[in-house]
Parts: sequence; C-alpha cells; structure tokens
Amino acid sequence: MQGDRSLWRDRDFRLLLSGQTTSLLGAEVSTLALPLIAALVLNASVMEIGVLAAAGSVPVMLAALPVGAIVDRSRKRPIMIVSNLVAASVMATVPLAALAGVLGMPQLYAVAFLAGLCEVFFGAAYQSYPPSLLGPDRLLDGNAKLATSMSLAVITGPILGGGLITLLGAARAVIADALSFLVSAVTVALIRTPEPDPVPRPSGARLRTEIAEGLRYTLRHPLLRPVILSGAVCWFLLGGVHAIWTVYLVRELDWPAAVLGLVWGVSGVGGTLGGLLAARLGERYGLPRVMLVARMVYPVTYVPLTLIGPGLAGQVLITITFTIELMGDFIYNITQSSFRQLICPPELLGRMNATGRWLSWGSAPLGALLAGTLGTALGLHTTLVIFVVALVSPALMLWLSPLRTLREVPVHESHLQTG
Repeated sequence: MQGDRSLWRDRDFRLLLSGQTTSLLGAEVSTLALPLIAALVLNASVMEIGVLAAAGSVPVMLAALPVGAIVDRSRKRPIMIVSNLVAASVMATVPLAALAGVLGMPQLYAVAFLAGLCEVFFGAAYQSYPPSLLGPDRLLDGNAKLATSMSLAVITGPILGGGLITLLGAARAVIADALSFLVSAVTVALIRTPEPDPVPRPSGARLRTEIAEGLRYTLRHPLLRPVILSGAVCWFLLGGVHAIWTVYLVRELDWPAAVLGLVWGVSGVGGTLGGLLAARLGERYGLPRVMLVARMVYPVTYVPLTLIGPGLAGQVLITITFTIELMGDFIYNITQSSFRQLICPPELLGRMNATGRWLSWGSAPLGALLAGTLGTALGLHTTLVIFVVALVSPALMLWLSPLRTLREVPVHESHLQTG
C-alpha cells in the first residue's frame, strides 16, 4: 500500500513513534520497580502499597477535565515535551534518593502522583496531536502503528524491566524510565511539521466555562455520546472482572502464578495482531462496522472464564480466548480513537478526549469496588458470571445507536482543510 510506504518514510511520524515506544518501555520498568521498592526495600505494608497504586490514578480523576481545556487552548507539541521533561526529572529522584539513603514512602507517593499528572497532560495532548500531524487520510494507519508499538512494549517491557531490576536493583532501574522520558521529549522536539495555532478563545473566557462546553459537546453529540458512554460502562465492568479474575484463577482453580504470567504474556501477541489488522479492516469495511463487531469480542471471549475447570485444558482455552480478546480490544481502540478524532473539531479534541478518559478511568475503580463487595457476599464465580454477562451492555449501546446504520465517517470539515 502506498499509504503504508509513505507513512514509514515520514520522518516526523517515525520520531513520534520511536519516542513513544521508548517511553512505553521505560514506563513498564517503573510499573514493576515502584511496588518492588516499596515492598522489598522499604518494607511497606499492603495498605501502603495499595495507596501507592492509587496515587498514580488519582490525577486522572482530579485533573483530566481542566487539562483537556488547557490542551485545547494550546499547541500540543510543547505540552508533550514539557510533560516528558518533568516526568524524567520526577523519576530521576528515586535512584538519587536511594543512593543518598533518604528514600521513603512519602517520596514514592509523590513520584507516583506527579508522574500520573504528567501522563494526564501528555495523554491529552498526545491523543489530540495525530490529526494535525498526519491528516485524515493517514490517521487510521498512524494510530494503528502507534498502538502496535504499545503492544510490543507491553510484551517486551516486563522482560526488560525484570532484567534491569535483577541487574541493577529496583531503585536504580527506575533511571531507565527517566531516560526514556528524556528520549521521548527529544524526539517530539525534533518534529518539523508545523502545528496549527489553537483556535482563539473569546476574551475573558473562563476555564470552567470551557470545561462545561467540552462536556456538553461530547455528551450531546449523537455519535460521540454512545462511543464515550459505552467505553465508560465497559471500563466499569472490566474493572470488576480484573479485580477478581486473578484471585479466582489462583484460589479456586489452583493456577500457579507462573502459569498465570505465561498465559498473560503469550496472549499479549493478540494486541500486536490487532494493531496490524486494524487499519486494513477499517479501510475495507469502514470504521463504524469494525467498531460494532470488535465491541462484541469482550462478552464472547470472557465467557470461557466462567466455564473452565482446573487443569491444562482450561489454561490453553483461556490463552486462546485472551489472545482473541486483546486482538479485538486493540482493533476497537484504534478504530474508535480514529473515529472520534475525525468527527470532532480540532478546538474540542482535548476536551473530548479528556471527557472520555475521565469517565472511563474514573469508572474502573468503582467497578472493582463493586466486584469486591459482591465477591465477598456471593462468591467469586457468581460475581464473575454477573460481570461477564453484563459485558454485553457496552456492545448493545453501540448497536442501538446511529453507528449501526453509518457507513462512512462524517469527517469534520476542519480536518479536511488541514489534511
């Protein structure tokens, strides 16, 4: 395909792709290292480790909406560069404090929170940047390649992180994450494609008013609303499933931890396959159709989790179904993000994306809390069945929306003018 060759030849896209892949690999190191530092170096309690995990997700709930409005007021690339530089500085404090012998849990809490806040800024700008860099014709292909790099990072990152932690120790291994943020900042800074200036705001416009404008636009749009709300419901239900399925497999089906890790690692190949297939499927069948079918993958592939018994047969079946699940997940996420970027005007992209993240990431902990409550009262298996059956609802929300009859993407005229 000519589009594929031209994208690989695009210097600026290669810079964005290489920087983001490096940053994702570094993030996988810290994902492993920070809890290990807390548990093994600082002898943290289970509660303290739980607080550490929560510290990284709190910024999304607190800051996503105002950050979305700030991103819409600004050019995206400078926000991405500054976010990476601040994140690099924050992560570098961990090995430095460890070397000085002053590392403690309060610092880890602060590092997790500040790194999470940087990710909120970077993520809002990053999700809104590809349309101006690639234009509408190459957007789907670009998103697919970026998602494929994320999948490869998720597969190889834990291996790299485990090796660095073994070689250097958990605290010193975090320097790899700091360096990865620095590399990402440099690659984004080297991009030459001019970025359009943000649409001017009315004089005296207040941030609160612009946040409300973004919420109203997103939740009243006949095509964006079902996609955003379907995502929020899906994250709520998956938050519940993910909160208990590991415990269910280990405690009630006697899966060894090593088998659990192997199954999850092998099934990660599905994400790579999804990234490779998404653009071709979207171009051949249209984004709306692909989104509708891909959203059905969750309820179908999670059903075997409620039916298997102990033993090898169940482990093989779950490996296969989880591989298919991740493939469908990546296909859906690539196509729906491209769809949202194409139909939303550039001046609202930041707020639209922030609204989606705020609703989705905020609903997942609520789903986990409900699953824990029901699991205690009804048992893990019964709770798992309830959540898996309910996973049909996000797909139904899309099938009952105007997407069912949509054949082509109604690209916003602003993207056609800049593309």
